[in-house]
Amino acid sequence: MKITEKINNSRYVLKEILNDEWDTSGIANYSLNELEKIYSSVDSTDQYIKSYGFGFACNMQLKHKIIENYKLHIIYYNFPELTPQPQIQKVTKSISDKMLKLYDSDYLGSNDSVIIIVNENISESIEKNINNFNIELQNSLNETGLNEDIMNDLKKHKLVLNSDYKLNHFKNITILNIDSVTNNLLKHRLIPEHKIIRDKQTIDKILNECNATINQLPIILKNDIISKLIRLSPGDICQIKRKNYKCGENNFYRVCK
Repeated sequence: MKITEKINNSRYVLKEILNDEWDTSGIANYSLNELEKIYSSVDSTDQYIKSYGFGFACNMQLKHKIIENYKLHIIYYNFPELTPQPQIQKVTKSISDKMLKLYDSDYLGSNDSVIIIVNENISESIEKNINNFNIELQNSLNETGLNEDIMNDLKKHKLVLNSDYKLNHFKNITILNIDSVTNNLLKHRLIPEHKIIRDKQTIDKILNECNATINQLPIILKNDIISKLIRLSPGDICQIKRKNYKCGENNFYRVCK
């Protein structure tokens, strides 16, 4: 499958997956030819394209459906120029420096989150690099707090920080191999329905019904592909609906770590 075909497929898949929480209406439905023109018709002297790859021309920005000033950026990183034999460049640990530069240059809002899409398998060292970078971002957010615009959005909708949303729901980065979003894995017949539960009141109610503490729940790792796709944060509970021909439908809960 061509790189541009993968990118085009991923746009449709991400539009579907992210629609519950994010306004995906701005994601245009391009034909493959249209996307190839966007991908190829770029100024290769542009500092962003030159540094972040040709896929950067296909980036998307989504607005949160409730917190209007909170945005999610989907960044296609380190994609090659379209040639008969494209030269693949390895993603290195400098990826965190590149993302930090985007925050510093105001390409990203100070509290915005990012999904990075890359065109290669994600090595253990790159995954670790992104995890460490997320810790740095969260430490800085703990010091500065959320910006005034987002705090005003929370007040407007009568949402309480550390109850409805936690700080780690903001300014976080997820990295995905493009092959994991060219088809919607969440619709695979063997994948049960997964739902995020974030607010403290609902979590406490679930724990009370299960007669368990949050640390007694089975774990779903933050780097699990399902966690990445639905954007679970540590401390969130994932409700999994399992169907059984004998017992019917049952809810199963796992905590993100």
